[in-house]
Amino acid sequence: MLAAAMSFAACQEVEAPLAEENVLSAVIEQDETTKTVMDDNNNILWSANDQIIAFMKSSYGHKYQVKSSFIGKSYADFSRISSAGGDDLSAGNEWDHNVVYYPYSSSVECLKSGANYTLDVVLPSEQTYAAESFGNGSMAMVAVSEDNDIVFRNVLGGMKLQLLGTQKVKSIKLEGKNTEKLSGAAIVTAYTDETKPAITMASSASTSVTLNCGSGVQLNESKATEFIIALPPVLFSKGFTVTVTDAESKTYTVETDKANTVLRSSLLNMPVVVLKEEGIGEDENPDSDGTLVEAVSLNRTSLTLPPGISYTLTAKVVPTDATDKTLTWSSDRAAIAMVDQNGVVSAVSDGSAVITVVARGGVSKSCTVTVVTPPTSQATVDYVDEYGVNHGKGVSIGATVWAPVNCGYKAASATDNGYPYGKLYQWGRKYGQGYSDSYDADEPTIEEGPVSLKYGQAESNSNVFFTSFSDFHYDWLSSQDDNLWNRGSDSAPVKTEYDPCPKGWRVPTYSELRLLSSAKSSWTTNDGQKGYWFSGASDIKYDVRIDEDAKVFFPAAGYRNSSGSASTRGNNGDYWSSKTYHNNAHDARHIYFGSNYVYIGGNDRASGHSVRCVQE
Repeated sequence: MLAAAMSFAACQEVEAPLAEENVLSAVIEQDETTKTVMDDNNNILWSANDQIIAFMKSSYGHKYQVKSSFIGKSYADFSRISSAGGDDLSAGNEWDHNVVYYPYSSSVECLKSGANYTLDVVLPSEQTYAAESFGNGSMAMVAVSEDNDIVFRNVLGGMKLQLLGTQKVKSIKLEGKNTEKLSGAAIVTAYTDETKPAITMASSASTSVTLNCGSGVQLNESKATEFIIALPPVLFSKGFTVTVTDAESKTYTVETDKANTVLRSSLLNMPVVVLKEEGIGEDENPDSDGTLVEAVSLNRTSLTLPPGISYTLTAKVVPTDATDKTLTWSSDRAAIAMVDQNGVVSAVSDGSAVITVVARGGVSKSCTVTVVTPPTSQATVDYVDEYGVNHGKGVSIGATVWAPVNCGYKAASATDNGYPYGKLYQWGRKYGQGYSDSYDADEPTIEEGPVSLKYGQAESNSNVFFTSFSDFHYDWLSSQDDNLWNRGSDSAPVKTEYDPCPKGWRVPTYSELRLLSSAKSSWTTNDGQKGYWFSGASDIKYDVRIDEDAKVFFPAAGYRNSSGSASTRGNNGDYWSSKTYHNNAHDARHIYFGSNYVYIGGNDRASGHSVRCVQE
C-alpha cells in the first residue's frame, strides 16, 4: 500500500458563446473555449455523436446531435434529431430563454426558478478513461440565451492523477475522507446574467466516482500517465483516497490527509506518484545511496514558440527531500529547439522537438516544443479619415494591420463635440451617424425603414438612421444583400463601394475580428474611454508575447438598436465584421464586449455598431 501527500496545483480555466429552427450553433467558451474531449492545450473540442438536450423557451426538451463536419472543433452546428419524449411536441411553459445542457439524457428536467433556471441531472458514478482527457460525456456544461446564440459554460471541474509504474490500470476509484458527494443526483442552476453556473449535489448522491479504464492502461516507469476525473466543485476537507486496481486485480492506495479543492472549470493537478507493490521499496535498489527521486514534473508538457524566442521550463522532483536532485536536460532535435542545463528552451526554426529532463535513477518528464514562424503584415498605408486627418499607419498584429481609430472618428474641440468614439454604422451602409448630441457633434434623424438600397445609401441621407421596427427581418434594407461590404469571401475579401473605410482600408472580416478578440486586456480606461486592449492571435498562439507594442484599443462606444435608441456608451462595445450570419438571415457577425466578457455573435443588420477598419 502506497501513501503519497498530494498538493493543489491550479490549471487553466476553460470555458465559451449556441444558434434556424432545427439547427443550433454552439461555441465552447474558451476565452474566451467547454468541452467533451480535451486537447494538449486544455482546449475543449466536440466529439463524434455528441448530443445535447435543448429546452427551447419551454420545459419540453429536444435532442440535438453534432454535425460530423464539426468533430474536433471548439464550435459546432447541431441538428435536431428528436424530442426527449420521442415525439415532436413543443408544448410547455413559455420562457424568455433557451436552456441547453450537455451531455444529453432524456431524464434531464428543466424548471424556471425566478429569473433563472434549474435542471435535475445525474452525474455518472462511472466515467470512461480517455487519454489525456476526461471521458466523453463526463464534463457537464450548460448554456442560457434569449436567442440561438448561446455560450456553453462548464458546470464541473476535475482532478488529474499522474501515475508511474509497470502495472496495467483497469480502474481508479476516488473517495473523499469526509463523505463528500461526487456523483449521482444533482441540481444545476443556470443563471441568466453573467453569473457562472452552480451545482448542488442531492443528499442521495454517491460519495465516490470510478474511472473505468476498459481493457487496461499500461503505465510507464519513466513517463507519467495522466488520468482525469470530472468532479463537481468540492472541498476535500480531510483529503481523499484513490484506489487503483490493475489487470491482475491487485489494488494500490494513494491518499492524502491534506485539504484540496476542485474548482469549477479548472483541473486540480496532483503530483506524480509511483505505484509499487507492498514490500518493494527504495531500500532494495542497489544503486540507492539515500532518498531517490521518484518522479519529475514540468510546468509545461507542450509549448509553442516563434523562432528566436526563449522560454524557461521549471522542473520539480518528488519527493522534495530527495538526496540527489541532479537533473539532465536534452533535446531530440536541437536544430529546432535547444535547451541548456537550466531548462532554458531556445526556439531555432520551424518544426517540433521533444525536450526531456531526467533525474538520477532514470525518471523523466518531457515537453513537446512546437516552433512556428508567426504571420506578419507591414503597416504601409496611412489612415486618412473622411475629414482629411492623417492618423498614421495603424498597428500590425500578426497578418492584419488595424486602424488606429474607429471609423468616423473626429476629435472633439472647444466648439465641436466631434465623434471621439467614431460613428455608429448600420450593417452594409456607407455612412454612419453619431450616438447623441450630448456626446457627439450631432445625432441622426430617425426614419422608419426598411428602405431601398438607393435611398438608404444616398449621401443626402447620411445622417438618417433607418429603423426596422415594423419589419420582421430587422434590416434597414427592404431587399436584403449579403455582400454590401464584401463582394468576395471571408478568406479573400473584396471591398465594395459601400464600405465606409478610407482608401486603402476596409471593414474587417469575421475571421480577423475573431482572432483579434481572442486576446484581451483587463477592462481599462484609455484617453478617458472604457474598453479593452486587444493583442490578437499572434500573441495568444504562442507561449510568450511576440511584441509588447502590438495591441489596439477598442473603446466601449455603445450602440443603437434597430428601433433607433442609443445606449450603453462606456459600458459596452459592438463592432461589425463584413460577414453576414448564416444561422439568422437578419443578422451579421460582430464582436461585443462588456466589463468582464468578450463574445463573437450576430446582431440585427439595422443596429448601429462601431467599425474598426483594417488595411487592404
